[in-house]
Amino acid sequence: MGGKRIGAEAQSVIGQDGLWRTPYFLPLWLGSFVSALADSAYFIVLAWFVLHVTHSPADLGLALLLASLPRLVFMAIGGVIIDRLSPRVVLLASLALRAVIMGVVCDYAAHGLSHALPVYVVAFLFGVIDAFYWPAQNAIVPFAVPSSALARANAVIQTSQQLSMVLGPLLAGFLLQVPQFSVIFAVIATTYLFGFIVIVRVRLRQKTHMAAGRSEGLFRALTQGIRYVLHLRIVLFLMLASMLINLFFMGPVNIGLPSFVQDHGWSGSVYGYFESALGLGAVAGGILVGLLNGMRGHFRWIALTASGIGVGLAITSLVGAWDLGIIAIAGSGLAISLTDIPVITYVQTIVDENMLGRVMSLLTLMSVGLTPVSYGLSALAIHRHMLTPQSLMLGGGSLVAVLCAALIFQPDFRSMENHPRWQQARLSKDSHGGKSLL
Repeated sequence: MGGKRIGAEAQSVIGQDGLWRTPYFLPLWLGSFVSALADSAYFIVLAWFVLHVTHSPADLGLALLLASLPRLVFMAIGGVIIDRLSPRVVLLASLALRAVIMGVVCDYAAHGLSHALPVYVVAFLFGVIDAFYWPAQNAIVPFAVPSSALARANAVIQTSQQLSMVLGPLLAGFLLQVPQFSVIFAVIATTYLFGFIVIVRVRLRQKTHMAAGRSEGLFRALTQGIRYVLHLRIVLFLMLASMLINLFFMGPVNIGLPSFVQDHGWSGSVYGYFESALGLGAVAGGILVGLLNGMRGHFRWIALTASGIGVGLAITSLVGAWDLGIIAIAGSGLAISLTDIPVITYVQTIVDENMLGRVMSLLTLMSVGLTPVSYGLSALAIHRHMLTPQSLMLGGGSLVAVLCAALIFQPDFRSMENHPRWQQARLSKDSHGGKSLL
């Protein structure tokens, strides 16, 4: 992995003038934020376009399923590619491909679309790209900032990505008032292109070890990554917990919520407001994580914050006015950041650098591993009238709340902050006298 090494000089900059003076952090943050903004707008447009054309939650479920399945197939392989090449290269390739795909869809939309088939193809292609993009996004940060600034860098980037969940749906809601879908897709394509141009400027430091898997087979390198995770019991446990949480949350919130909005006779803009509230809550959670120093020393609280993800969704399903529902779903967003950001920083800290791409890919894979199943079951339950959107959200949220609260009884979870590298990182941060981020 080419680029300049971030050494003692950067460490000094961190201590004196803050994270924003770290070389290459600003373009990394800006590119990540713009890309996340485009993703958020794209997701809302995709969901509403399918419902607009087909009026079928089952078809929406199919589109989301097509976007999710490629992640299962390619995400683990993506981790090997990231370790062999560079997360920067993978990010740039992903953004370029997204811009091209949106440009093609823009051309199709300009000539008129009478069915959702082209969107299904786009959803599948974006799923393939996501399999490489998201692990690279999480793996790149430790190579762009000093270790003493890692928690703060994650807080800024993750909070900004959650902010995109506020601005993206608002942008999508505004664009959805325009009858020409070609205009919407053109804006999204331009946003991806801008993200590409910005991240081109980012340079990363060298790994402390040789890039893994360059001289060995793809399967063998992947197997090494799996064995490595199996050796780290707490990382394996976090992966399994994340998988179960997503099973009971992703389908109800992404299939149930838009259908819930339609059942109440609310507009697409109201659906955008719900998604924005979810993102706004996550932004507030990211700020709170920064104020709490990444929740270092308080990781047992994560059991309660993760439980809040489900509580917010369950309460949303019980309201009859959309303004009250927005408050409840914002609570879920708050809990998401209070859970995700500390866990990501923890994994980045304790994992070997030459394994980071594969571990982040496996973590992301486990996070979304049951998402296609969740989408499929949620869409099937609503389509066959086994569950209403309201009962789907209530049941899924309640299960998430119970499962997450039970984390506190797991011994590995309770002792996770005793890991030597986590303790060493704390001493390094204290020795540099890092300032509070937010």
